Amino acid sequence: MYLVIVQKIIKSNKIYPDCMSNDKIESERKYECHRCWLEMKKEEVETFGPNIIIDVCPKCKGIWLDKGELGKLLKDKKLTNYLTKHIGTKSRSPMICPRCGNTMDIEKAEDIEVDVCLTCNGVWLDEGELEKLKETSKEGFEPDELAKFEEKEEERLYKKRNSSLNKFFKKFTK
Repeated sequence: MYLVIVQKIIKSNKIYPDCMSNDKIESERKYECHRCWLEMKKEEVETFGPNIIIDVCPKCKGIWLDKGELGKLLKDKKLTNYLTKHIGTKSRSPMICPRCGNTMDIEKAEDIEVDVCLTCNGVWLDEGELEKLKETSKEGFEPDELAKFEEKEEERLYKKRNSSLNKFFKKFTK
């Protein structure tokens, strides 16, 4: 299944391997929803300061936010940092980043699961998740440090196991 998805991305010629490249001006880039495979529509959103342009799928109503845009929409540094600053290196999300085509990870704030790109730190929100995050922010979000610690510990053990396996196999492949 993943191979088919990657082939679709490559065929659509909308993949930007280097997320920070200046191949196109950011506002001119067109993204494809990686749930529905439809071209996303640009929408201007008013914020304090300059307005931002977000990408919205016309079918599933999913929202793509480039790095930093979630913080501008939520105006809650604690919640934004919790979701985007300490992401792991292994993916638990079946989704591929609409911006760069790399894997995404699932981050949780209370009962809301958000997909965050491991490479460009963009954020995918399913329909209604932005409103839920805003409500969580209004209620005074308190990070679940234990959950983050457990996630980091799980990742550390995963890396350690892989490192041990690699050392083991290197001994037998010489």
